[in-house]
Amino acid sequence: MRKIVFHMQTTVNNRIANADGGFWEPFPWGEEETAYIAEQFSQADTWAMGRATYEAIVPWWDKVARGETPNDAPVITAADRTFAEVQRNLAKVVFSTTLPPATDRLVISGDLVDELTALKRQDGKDIMLSCGPRTLAPIASAPGVVDEYLLAVSPAVLSSGPQVFDGLTVDLGLELADAKVFKGGAIVSRYRVVHP
Repeated sequence: MRKIVFHMQTTVNNRIANADGGFWEPFPWGEEETAYIAEQFSQADTWAMGRATYEAIVPWWDKVARGETPNDAPVITAADRTFAEVQRNLAKVVFSTTLPPATDRLVISGDLVDELTALKRQDGKDIMLSCGPRTLAPIASAPGVVDEYLLAVSPAVLSSGPQVFDGLTVDLGLELADAKVFKGGAIVSRYRVVHP
C-alpha cells in the first residue's frame, strides 16, 4: 500500500500562517532547503491538497516550471526549477465541493478519509498531502490514513494564526525517521506515525 506523507511549513509553535492567513517574516528558506524538499517530493507521484493550498501554490510553481518568474519572486534558483518540475509531474488531487474537475486535477468532495484510503490502495508511489488544520484534523484523527509527517519548521514564533494540528481529536505517537538542520535556521523533520 502507498504511504500518505503530510507536508507543511510551520513556525516553532506550529503556526502555518499569521492571523491574516499570510506567511510570516522572516522566512529563512533558500536553495538548499528547496532542493531537500524537492528530493522528498520526488518519492511521490501524487499531491493531494485543500483548495486554498492548491490555488495558492500550484499556479505559482507551474509558472516557474514554464520558465517564467512570478511577480513576487526576487530570483528563481536552480533548486526552484527542480522543485517546479517535480511538482508539475505529480498528479494533483484537490479537496473541494465547488472547484470543477479538470484534465490536470482530480477533485474529490466526498468523505476525505474514505477517498484518501482508496487512493492509498491504488498502485503507485507516495502521496504527499498538504492542507490546513480544518481539513487535516479529521484525516489525521482517522487511524492508518496518514503514515508520515514531513514538517519544515522555521525559526519564528507567531502570537496568533492557525496551527497545524488544530482540531485533532486523537493523540498521535510519532517516531523520528529523519531530520535535517539548515544554515538559515530551518529544521525539516520526517516522523512516522506509531500505530498502537
